[in-house]
Amino acid sequence: MTASHRGDRWWQPIAALAATFPVALALSLVLPPDVFSMLPLLAVILVGFALALCSPAFVHFDRQYLAAERSWTPSVLYYVMVVPAVAPFVAAAYVYQRHRRVGVPATPL
Repeated sequence: MTASHRGDRWWQPIAALAATFPVALALSLVLPPDVFSMLPLLAVILVGFALALCSPAFVHFDRQYLAAERSWTPSVLYYVMVVPAVAPFVAAAYVYQRHRRVGVPATPL
């Protein structure tokens, strides 16, 4: 595995962060309002919170990879993803812009 190949996957936890809001919304609509059945919703919210707190590292390393390997470097404004209230929305914007500028990864997993 080359150094550039190891760094091309930092967008994946950002994409997972973007998915936390729709998943949490779907779970809140489907699950009954019961303490025990809401545990999966709590798990999704906690994972989203943890990903939001770690997002500056994900953005930093992805910016480094993109600056070295591609012609697009994401804005530093994406570091606002660390705020859990807006993190899924900023992460979705990041993944969308990354897809527009860089394209589909050759090896998605």
